[in-house]
Amino acid sequence: MEDLMFFDANCRVGDHIETYPGIPELLKDMDLYGVDKALVRHNNIPKSPLGSNAQIARMLRDEDPDQRLTGVWCILPDSCGEIPAPDEFFRQMKANRIGAITLSPFEHRYQPRRIVIGRIMDAAAERRVPVLLDAFANQWSLLYDFIERFPDNTFIYTELAGKWGSDRNIRPLLETYGNFYFEIARYWVPEGIRDLVEKYGSERILYGSAFPSGNQGCGMLQLKHSGLDDDAIANVAGKNLERLLKGAQL
Repeated sequence: MEDLMFFDANCRVGDHIETYPGIPELLKDMDLYGVDKALVRHNNIPKSPLGSNAQIARMLRDEDPDQRLTGVWCILPDSCGEIPAPDEFFRQMKANRIGAITLSPFEHRYQPRRIVIGRIMDAAAERRVPVLLDAFANQWSLLYDFIERFPDNTFIYTELAGKWGSDRNIRPLLETYGNFYFEIARYWVPEGIRDLVEKYGSERILYGSAFPSGNQGCGMLQLKHSGLDDDAIANVAGKNLERLLKGAQL
């Protein structure tokens, strides 16, 4: 197997009391396991979305000199004036090396509906900015409703609690929405990765670790021993996420 480029789609750093691993610890783990790049969120998004956005931008600027990391920002409804209009919001994302967005509607006390966040979601769809779906853990009806409301967005399913034993919920989304991507952290299904790739293509599955609660080597081992051919493994390991982030028009 040729040397693989691993791009971790699911990492978190920091929190409000600074007890969680930060970017130096993430980079150290990446070096240990041979992960080249990572998409990273701040762990305190549910409690402080705007503060977390500012924190992850500062951390990337000050603690990642080799620019191996790409950040994630949280969106909010624009009705209360908390985030700027979409053009300015995405301009700021580009300036701060932010490549994807996420949302935590239930913690932030709003309904994830078109009348609430339609403007920012439509702008993200137009620009092909990936949207991480970690907010809908085991809330399948709400997740289905949300994706049905925004079928043109690019989604990455990164939550942890609902991956094992939930193929009957996950697979219809892969079958129906060509812009729905599945990240494999804690997808502990025997031969599951290979089966997903054979059914839906290697371009829709992403390597991820769930750092720091997950181990970066676990998914690497699963993928390398999945029985897939080299091209499919390379796509899942890093090429797919790199393509998604490069395709975003920020």
